[in-house]
Amino acid sequence: MSVLSGHSDRYEAEDALARAYVLTEHLSTSLQSGTRLFGLTTARIRALLCVLENPSMTQRDLAANLRCSRRQVTALVDALEESGHLRRDPHPTDRRAHIVALTERGRSDADRIRQLRTDTARRLFGGVPPQDLDAFVRVADRLIDDYANSIPRTGE
Repeated sequence: MSVLSGHSDRYEAEDALARAYVLTEHLSTSLQSGTRLFGLTTARIRALLCVLENPSMTQRDLAANLRCSRRQVTALVDALEESGHLRRDPHPTDRRAHIVALTERGRSDADRIRQLRTDTARRLFGGVPPQDLDAFVRVADRLIDDYANSIPRTGE
């Protein structure tokens, strides 16, 4: 039986939000377990996974991928460099830029984090039919983009 009772052919935005909160609680529990296990903040985990999935990226690329300012990424990379997860390599053609690269520790932790995320995804979405999963991703992408576009941009 569902945590939220009731079934309808049509739901209101408030019904969707209620379910989003329940999902958020489940994901938050999973995320807290991961942050405790690795001793990293959510932002640092996102940065590690981004570099794992996009090797040879600059800090500017990382900021764009994480949808944050270059100043925020500099602080993230500084912290991850200090913890031994990332390093800055010289850019091959731009003397002003650096390539952000995983260290051995960074790669190992990022691989383990990615496996934990895969396990969580299987637990959460394993029984969802493919067409429903496709719809969920389309709706989630739209909500993420709409929300991001509704926030006024501040200076870098």
